[in-house]
Amino acid sequence: MPDDITPPLSDSLTEGLMDRNKELLIVTHNGRFHIDDVFAFTTLAIALDLDNRPFKVERTRDTEIIEKADIVFDVGGIFDGKRRFDHHQIGAPERDIKQTPKGIEGTIPYSSAGLIWRAFGLDVIQKLAPDLDDKSRKIAHNVIEKSLVIPIDAIDNGKMHPENGLNFSSIINVFNPPWDTDDSSTQLERFFEASKIVRTVLIYQLNIEFARLRAIGCTQEAYKSSPDQRILMLPRWMPHIYPIFANGWATQLVIYPAENEWRIGTVPIRMHGNDRRKLFPASWGGLEGEALAAETGIPGSKFVHKGLFIAVTETKEAAIALAEKTLGG
Repeated sequence: MPDDITPPLSDSLTEGLMDRNKELLIVTHNGRFHIDDVFAFTTLAIALDLDNRPFKVERTRDTEIIEKADIVFDVGGIFDGKRRFDHHQIGAPERDIKQTPKGIEGTIPYSSAGLIWRAFGLDVIQKLAPDLDDKSRKIAHNVIEKSLVIPIDAIDNGKMHPENGLNFSSIINVFNPPWDTDDSSTQLERFFEASKIVRTVLIYQLNIEFARLRAIGCTQEAYKSSPDQRILMLPRWMPHIYPIFANGWATQLVIYPAENEWRIGTVPIRMHGNDRRKLFPASWGGLEGEALAAETGIPGSKFVHKGLFIAVTETKEAAIALAEKTLGG
């Protein structure tokens, strides 16, 4: 099934769901819960502001209750992209993406996490960062899609095996009560406890992305004011690799203060690669203090990593001098 089966986000998607005078009935399946249904509920909890309105969660497969629900996910055998979000039926939605996460072949079916995030994820971001512009909101949405949601969907649909040891999926699984103590009230209580963990991870991950987006503007201002645009002078460390590549800058070295010193970082040839556009001279590698100052001829030189990809100085002036000498300026 094509990847455009879910309607674009609009007010009509949540139309009627935000009536605060009405108790919202949310239904998912009973029994053991998994990361996908917990993530789906957590997304709804933020998007529909469940902290500030009446709601009820029914974990059931009872068709009469399902028919009365305002939102149904991970159960019911229907997907309509508005109120019904199951993925177990024949013809359930699948992603058609060019690059899949490591270890996944072919298309990736949606789980309830992906279906709910696709429909309500932008609402979540709007709630958490109302001042973001539309472009930034969509970027943040896609980052969560790739980093959290696609792996959840892939694991739930058997397209990817979780790594050995603790991972997001297995951590949520431990919230299920033991086999001999699982009554419905215990299951629901544990479900809500698991949702708190997922909410924390989701919000923290989004906060990292919001900070990365803020860094784009800061790095652009720094680049414009740099006398030598091969050297990016930042007021403090911030995520700078993405803006360098996104804007096609020829930056080779990045200078920024750190605690009581200054650091000069190198820039990779490829955004996620290890090879560098420019390395420090080989004769500087591994030197510290007076030995480094003598070799470079620059007072205040403190340290150059033996891998030649980062250097440290005592002052801003020394950092600039070290960078310029590295570039042959």
